[in-house]
Amino acid sequence: MTAKSGDSCEVAFSPDGVTVTVSKGATILEACREAGIAIDAVCGGEGKCGRCRVRPDGEFIANRGDVLCEEDAEAGVVLACKATVQGDLKVEILPKSRIREHQILTRSAERAVPTLTPWLCKTLVEMPEANVYDNTADLERLLRTLGDRHLIMPVETLRRLPHIIREGDWTVTATISSLEHPPEITRLESGDRRTRMLGLAVDVGTTTIVGQLVDLLSGEVVATSSEYNRQVSKGEDVIARMMYSEEMGVEELTTLARDTVNSVISSLLRTSSERFGDEITTMDVVGASVSGNTIMTHFFVGLDTSHIRLEPYVPVAHHMPPRSGHDLGMNIHPSSRVLLFPSRAGYLGGDVVADVLASGMHTSENLTLLIDVGTNGEIVLGCSEWLVSCACSAGPAFEGGEVSCGMRAMHGAIDSIRINDDLGTSYHVLGDEKPNGICGSGLIDLIAEMYSNAIIDRKARIQELAIERIRQGEEGMEYVVEWNKRLGDGSVGDLVITDADLQNVLRTKAAIYGAATVLLKKMEEDLDDISEVVIAGGFGNHLDIDRAISIGMFPDIPRDRYRFIGNGSLGGARLALLSKDMRREMVEIFEEMTYIELSVDSDFYDEFSSSLFLPHTDIAKFPSLSVTESRGGDH
Repeated sequence: MTAKSGDSCEVAFSPDGVTVTVSKGATILEACREAGIAIDAVCGGEGKCGRCRVRPDGEFIANRGDVLCEEDAEAGVVLACKATVQGDLKVEILPKSRIREHQILTRSAERAVPTLTPWLCKTLVEMPEANVYDNTADLERLLRTLGDRHLIMPVETLRRLPHIIREGDWTVTATISSLEHPPEITRLESGDRRTRMLGLAVDVGTTTIVGQLVDLLSGEVVATSSEYNRQVSKGEDVIARMMYSEEMGVEELTTLARDTVNSVISSLLRTSSERFGDEITTMDVVGASVSGNTIMTHFFVGLDTSHIRLEPYVPVAHHMPPRSGHDLGMNIHPSSRVLLFPSRAGYLGGDVVADVLASGMHTSENLTLLIDVGTNGEIVLGCSEWLVSCACSAGPAFEGGEVSCGMRAMHGAIDSIRINDDLGTSYHVLGDEKPNGICGSGLIDLIAEMYSNAIIDRKARIQELAIERIRQGEEGMEYVVEWNKRLGDGSVGDLVITDADLQNVLRTKAAIYGAATVLLKKMEEDLDDISEVVIAGGFGNHLDIDRAISIGMFPDIPRDRYRFIGNGSLGGARLALLSKDMRREMVEIFEEMTYIELSVDSDFYDEFSSSLFLPHTDIAKFPSLSVTESRGGDH
């Protein structure tokens, strides 16, 4: 095929049935974005993640790159980010490369709110009509009737004041925000509109963004929606995104985060309109509470992150002052106030403060350990008397990165697996489809099963057993999880896990366990002293706790001491939206929490190294595991 004219080329995507025109020399990845096709390119198009696999037919130039194997090349597969369009093309996007329907945790199990005390209230104001004998200005007339001349009104609301007053025949409903002092009249409505007042709780995560529309009069969640954070196109983890922002500026990452939030808001408004039977608009959302890690919060506000990335890891601010919806580019009432959760350190953010708030661990007399596993691992140890915290670079292994068979928790992902007596596999696939890869919970299952069946040793090295599923691959030993003929359409080669994959997962689990152990050591506490382990985050909610303990990721304590709170970041944001007491506790948690920087802590490196075994160098730390010689030796 040839270009139609000049530098203009047509790229047709199958089976999408979408064709776009791009300039000659554009990458196929850029053409995908132009076509609005969600393709997995988490490294930002640098050719490092190997996720954006496509099969083009036509004129193109491709650099195969280090992340593609010979099998891919023989099948005509290239990376979309490393293939440039030279003429008209037909492009098949492989199923595993698509960002499809995904499993994002939106549930949370946080504390109850005894009394609803949002920072917003609605007040009916019935003013005397202006006349020649009482021609007081509209604003002063409103304040006089309210009996509080110290209230202020943003200029956005002031501009609409004369029309709203007269449309309501001098009766209006004032929404008053007390998040700042003095309080503000952030919204005016004609007539009596006191029956509905909506707020927004948002968790701005590195991978996903989740929002809930909340009825501030009843505390009820009206609607929930979620999306992948559109920043993933600029990098899988926060480090990659910070590096991108240093080169290209923070504005693009800010826009991507806000666009995702606004897309979530649009979905919430559609759902709530259907529920209420009348149109709910952006103007009806009069307040918002937002939690996220430090870097995501900085990007959302539009702040420089370059000093967070490098030692001594200093953010611009821990406490962000309340901002208006307009200032943050949010599609809610422009004068609404947005509460941003405070971040404790460069790599321990407001999402963890929200986790603690949702868990209630800061109110307990008993020792509690909180673990939030994501791209970053965050750990908090403490009770009502003290809180100590740290963060470790868990890496993206449990979210589908750095593992050749890994993928996000979306349709086509194996989320649980068992190895049979013949060393074959039985598994469950999200969406009840044929598999394309394995998500985080499935990876933990797989490693636990491989270890218990002596397929790997304590150092997670694949053993040379005389079975067809174990073989020598291009990059060392590998185990075939499933044969190609049983995989989803478009899959190239067998679904395998390699020695290199196993080492990446081993480092992730070692970082989490090592970080928790360091906190206990610093505070001179023992595992036996822990009354409860709280697991927060989307990934933690889906894993098998016994399997996680069996590989040495979590402490070996009685299983009934484990409690899952789901998306604690979202739950904490909702609590702060609804309760004055919770907003006060949010500040107290921040002030009471001590942070330990693990990157310069020799104890962490010792504990990390000791954790690079299955389950651990010191087997005595895992007394409940029945470790046999054949399973636990180094082979």
